[in-house]
Amino acid sequence: MKNLAIVCDVMKNEFMKYKEAKENNIDCIFIEQHLHNTPDVMTVKLQEAINSVGKSYDKILLGYGLCSNGVVGLRSDNHEILIPKVDDCISLFLGSKKRYLEEFKKDPATYYLCKGWIEYGGDPYRGYLVWTGQENSIPSGWIREGQKDIYGRRYDSEMAKFLFVEMMKNYTQVTLIDNDDLEEIHIKYTKNMVDFMSGMLEKEITLKVIKGSSMFLEKLVKCQFDEINFLKFKPGQKILQENFMAEHL
Repeated sequence: MKNLAIVCDVMKNEFMKYKEAKENNIDCIFIEQHLHNTPDVMTVKLQEAINSVGKSYDKILLGYGLCSNGVVGLRSDNHEILIPKVDDCISLFLGSKKRYLEEFKKDPATYYLCKGWIEYGGDPYRGYLVWTGQENSIPSGWIREGQKDIYGRRYDSEMAKFLFVEMMKNYTQVTLIDNDDLEEIHIKYTKNMVDFMSGMLEKEITLKVIKGSSMFLEKLVKCQFDEINFLKFKPGQKILQENFMAEHL
């Protein structure tokens, strides 16, 4: 029997690669990243996706973390659910929660990017460009249909600057995660963002590129459960916030 992965768009590239590999017997449903801005709506969309999973599938794999409590309350009446025991997707791109905590201790005021986040997610720099009518400097495919309500507004330069500064004022570094998938366009975008931040925030913003790892996502795809990195929910069992905080489920 196949497993069904319900996955945030930012991991679409990775999961399409796993889906195409013969040894990974999975199908995928991809959910728009912009729903993270409205966790209550994201919960509804995820539950709808879970409810749509037919009985021909064995397990449901969630390509999410706690994600601002967006997964809290989810349940499946017919399938076991496996989900990474992390707060958000940064740990998944770095290979483990331990690695993320190590990086956080070094530079807590860090904004993270990766290829999937750049292509499918969003950030305040992109917001500023669209708010001020400069969207032609962004590849058209990087602004998804569902993001247009967020980035489609127009502001004068002063208001756009105010919004950007409020969102980014506490950051001192941008870290780009390299999982052997970066192209020049991703690196250029990140460098432009760092230069823009330095000017807007009137302080030096550091750019750091670090090696990531697909190990965590590969374990999820292959259902290699362990109690440190994953949570497992039986049919009918709700996902709760405290499950992510506890040592064991």
